[in-house]
Amino acid sequence: MTAPDPVFGLCGVGLRFRDTLALDGCDLEIGAGERVAVIGPSGAGKSSLIALLNGTLAPTEGAVTALGCDLARARAGAARRVRRQIGTIHQHFDLVEELRVVHNVNAGRLGHWSFWRAAVSLLRPQGVHDVRGALERVGIPEKIEARTSTLSGGQKQRVAVARVLVQQPRAILADEPIASLDPRLGAEVIELLTGVSAELGTTLVTSLHDVSMALGRFERIVALRGGRIVFDRPPSAVSPGDVDDLYAAEPAS
Repeated sequence: MTAPDPVFGLCGVGLRFRDTLALDGCDLEIGAGERVAVIGPSGAGKSSLIALLNGTLAPTEGAVTALGCDLARARAGAARRVRRQIGTIHQHFDLVEELRVVHNVNAGRLGHWSFWRAAVSLLRPQGVHDVRGALERVGIPEKIEARTSTLSGGQKQRVAVARVLVQQPRAILADEPIASLDPRLGAEVIELLTGVSAELGTTLVTSLHDVSMALGRFERIVALRGGRIVFDRPPSAVSPGDVDDLYAAEPAS
């Protein structure tokens, strides 16, 4: 599937860690405002794909572009400007537990702030109005002054979403964002992410183990197995047999 005006692009991408081939021969384009779920068994390459899209990893073969920039080959300043426009949410939240929620949300602005403004904000939080607005959007405005370590897992994930919102990115990447949450909280977080993406017109790429969640909430499904893209379709074109084949055990050698 080819998207017009791609936000992300992979062309012949391979990624190898020593003797392990994490991704192999991947071609993919994701357009502005698309909501894409990446599914596949453990070890299929889902997290590696997310890391390539945000520039955390560089491909060993082929090229990856984000917002028209090849992050692996761009000058440092150009790459930083692009990364500021990409928000990433991880499974384990990446929050500083000892800090108050306001500071963890403000971490989404660090790519835009000077060192001195960031330092001052630790003593006297900056942009509190915007932080409160982001927390209202994710449903926990009353937690703005709470110590992050006191929050539940679902609340911490909402703080991570709020942190991305104040960043005002053009694209959001979420790597297994609900893997550590119970099904009810997981559904709430995915509904929040897809709702924000639709409201703001922001591209959303989310890796998921929950296939039913992917099929029910996203408009495009990219399936990985053994580091290769095995299908790229709308949910209506994904059959139960496709899913069974995707997750079938590898034949014994």
